[in-house]
Amino acid sequence: MDVEIHHSIESVPKRQWNHVVEQSPHGSVFHRYRWLAAVERGRDETVRHVLVVSDDAPVAVFPNVVESIPMTPFERLSSPVPGFGGPVIATNEGDALDALLDAVKSACEDGIVAHAFRTLDEETVRYQRRLEERGYWQTLASCRFVVDLGDGWESIRDGMSSSRQRAIRTGHKADFRVRDEVPDRERLGSFYQGYRRVMDRVDGDAYPRSFFEELASMDDRLRLFSLEVDDDPAGSLLYLVDEEQSTMHYFFSAVERDHFEHNASELLHEHAMKWGIERGYRYYDFGETSPDFRDGLFRFKERFGGRAVPTLSWERGCAPVRWNAFRLGRWLFQSANRLREERA
Repeated sequence: MDVEIHHSIESVPKRQWNHVVEQSPHGSVFHRYRWLAAVERGRDETVRHVLVVSDDAPVAVFPNVVESIPMTPFERLSSPVPGFGGPVIATNEGDALDALLDAVKSACEDGIVAHAFRTLDEETVRYQRRLEERGYWQTLASCRFVVDLGDGWESIRDGMSSSRQRAIRTGHKADFRVRDEVPDRERLGSFYQGYRRVMDRVDGDAYPRSFFEELASMDDRLRLFSLEVDDDPAGSLLYLVDEEQSTMHYFFSAVERDHFEHNASELLHEHAMKWGIERGYRYYDFGETSPDFRDGLFRFKERFGGRAVPTLSWERGCAPVRWNAFRLGRWLFQSANRLREERA
């Protein structure tokens, strides 16, 4: 097998890369060429994507970006953000996985102390033992709430909390409509303004406008649902359509505080779920949240009735001296945080 490390997704033939993603059971919209291009260009990321070729045909890919580790002088290879990553293998699974891991190890240079990745598909747990043998250990940093669209709308609605059901009923009393579209660059620019206000309200770190502009190249993999009440705009939600995993991913919100009185989130999620059911999608993914029942976002998503799905992550050190120094610093930092919380 031949292994290639690419410092830009643009140096890889689009068809060849996407062919691997489409042929693997673990491929997703987050592994596709256009998504990785949007992350690279829109966020100005340094990337080190791995491609494995056998008999002149690509058989495996592993997307990675170089990210700074907060409050340290170190960097690590990690899955592209936003989204998920991990190895995607179309054939020759055992040999291809070893080739990917060898390549990632060699790509850890110039001050990179670790490699970490997180996966969307729970089935990648099949690699757990092999990853342990290669020095990786598993962590759980987040979870996602996923609704099975195969249950049908009535069953999904009945599985929601009483407050969610009541909000939907109340919302239906108004004169409203939901518009869905494949957004172009201009519509994404308009959406970004509302998204940015939402992120400012919750003190979140907003992705740059350039990232959203790059998403326009994803065409039919992007869907925008916008609510109008009495002909006035009342919020929007942006989705990624994942054909590989038969999933609709709710990803970004432009539902502002003024839209709450219309139960905008509930009406938009209702419409998007029905849209997905009508088109035969299997799952509706509410996106990541902290795996903490006390967290407000956790409770908000939980009330829509989905099941909590762990987001699996793996990490290994690359440079022994730097890695040990980083681990010691991280342990001291975490210990100090725990002590402050106990005293509080």
